[in-house]
Amino acid sequence: MIKVPGVIIKSKFKLPQATRRARRYTTYLNYIDRPETKARTHQFENYHDYMEDELKSSGLFTATQDRLNATEREQLRDIFRRAQENGSILWQDVISFDEAWLQEVGVKENRYIDEQRLMQATRNATALMIEKEQMLHATWTAAIHYNTDNIHVHVATVETIHPRERGKRKPKTIEKMKVQVVHTLADRTREQEKLNTFIREEVLAHKRNRSTTSASNRILHPELVRQYKTIQKQLPDDKRQWYYNMNGMHELRPSLNQFTDTYLATYFEKEHSEFKQQLDTEVAFYERSYGSASQASAYRKTKEQDLYTRMGNAILCEMRESSKPPRKVAKTVASSPKQRIRSAFRRERIMQETLYRIGRHMNDEWDHIKNQRAFEQLEQEVQHER
Repeated sequence: MIKVPGVIIKSKFKLPQATRRARRYTTYLNYIDRPETKARTHQFENYHDYMEDELKSSGLFTATQDRLNATEREQLRDIFRRAQENGSILWQDVISFDEAWLQEVGVKENRYIDEQRLMQATRNATALMIEKEQMLHATWTAAIHYNTDNIHVHVATVETIHPRERGKRKPKTIEKMKVQVVHTLADRTREQEKLNTFIREEVLAHKRNRSTTSASNRILHPELVRQYKTIQKQLPDDKRQWYYNMNGMHELRPSLNQFTDTYLATYFEKEHSEFKQQLDTEVAFYERSYGSASQASAYRKTKEQDLYTRMGNAILCEMRESSKPPRKVAKTVASSPKQRIRSAFRRERIMQETLYRIGRHMNDEWDHIKNQRAFEQLEQEVQHER
């Protein structure tokens, strides 16, 4: 049985009309507050009346205000009326929630609804929509409704200056609005950070601090070393291609992925199993929230590919480093005639000092020999006189 998506967004728009009998944007405001006015007026601002109906709605809220008083509501209606007169399109969005999903993420508990979180989710999604669609002069209002099986939020948006002629928005914008709503109501940052920590701070850190061809690996894990050397022998001559996503690595990516699998099985068997379980949980939540198995599958593939890409680059980095020739001490070479002259004078001075020391040593030695001979001759004369 397929579960209802946690969040659904439906969108439509109304064009401003010049004829007297045309619907006005205030009708949409009435539509979300007082339904009895819908049949009698065609003004855009009257849509607020339906949105604000006390029997079904929490009341109007905006980007900055949780509740509007009578004066503020009338000012908002005037903005919508003038927007229609200036030719603005009226965008109507409905963000609908599965109540079981709201309970799962803690927004609904028994009969209590956390309206603040619903309003913040609406604000974040609408702000993103305005940014992505470049609606520089947009004004919007919204209200939370409880009159159907599913709690939902009506959002009405107009442009007050420089209105555009086309009302259709990019499908990606609507999808990103949905993502923003889910992220606001069910922040999975902590859970997803666990996946990133395993990849970046455990596996990669371990790999960077351990040589694949170390003596311990050659003895204990020869298969790991064999795979490493096999890949190394097949690398292209151009070292600029030695990165996982480069075209030159296309044929070697399966081998790099296999090395990663072997590495994980060797050093992180338990941790990798926990990683996959956590990934299964996130994929299930993704599918539950958005109602799309293909998008959930894409999330899994993206996260797994992140692991293979980062590990592949770490392996190739090690191979680049091991392929570098030993560093040689560079010889000092004079780069100008003046430097060569100075070097020559310096060598000459050193040679003269050396010769001086040698000569002085030889002279001292010669004096010592002459003194020794004179002493020996004097000693012989003394012995002779005795």
